[in-house]
Amino acid sequence: MTSWKTIKSKSSYINPIEQAWNESQLPASINLGATPYTNGMLISISNRNCQYETLVSQFKEMYISIINALYERNITRWSVQKLVGCWDYGKDKIRLPTHEQLLDLVIKKKNIIMVAGVHNYKKDDPRSGGREYCHSHFYLYNVHHHLPNNPVDLAKTIWNIEKNLNRYAKVPKRLQDTIRITEVGVGEHTFTDSVNPTNLYEYLRSPIDNPDAPNVINYIANNRHLPHIQYPLTTLYHK
Repeated sequence: MTSWKTIKSKSSYINPIEQAWNESQLPASINLGATPYTNGMLISISNRNCQYETLVSQFKEMYISIINALYERNITRWSVQKLVGCWDYGKDKIRLPTHEQLLDLVIKKKNIIMVAGVHNYKKDDPRSGGREYCHSHFYLYNVHHHLPNNPVDLAKTIWNIEKNLNRYAKVPKRLQDTIRITEVGVGEHTFTDSVNPTNLYEYLRSPIDNPDAPNVINYIANNRHLPHIQYPLTTLYHK
């Protein structure tokens, strides 16, 4: 017969990596100021004359371009894991590593997790080109570990990210607002996008488990201008 204590010990299991992270955190009463991009980074690109297939085929190179802008690390396409969600209705729109693997990646290895999504332009938007052209959005978690603290250096790093991504926009020259980088979980989104390593897995699964939540991941997952076509999400990370 299984005792109550045995049942309790199984239900209260905490992954050792998660436990170590929890123990390393400062008490909630101590406020040393928020670190920028702690909840993640949203990148939106107004791509020119691109279809879904073209954008998805570039996601690995884009991930590497972002890494190169953040810090010097020689990674190849073969070391980047790419998980594409399912098209079929009723199946998982986003694929992720296991909860334990995700904890190891973000806490122990401090690797960057990227979720990429594709949207169509509005039909009456000139950028749609009458061919239902698309643009792209990206959510990145763990970038705050690789960003400088100095505001001037931080601005330079953000500029380098934009510079490295500009060629994927396929615009003739670098134009303002072609690439927009914003901090996640600030202002009115403080409570809807409060992300940390221990709840990241559940947050990224929002399109599956909580599709009506007003957060960034669900925004990326919803192709609102052409709702009868819902593109799967793509998850990328360095192994």
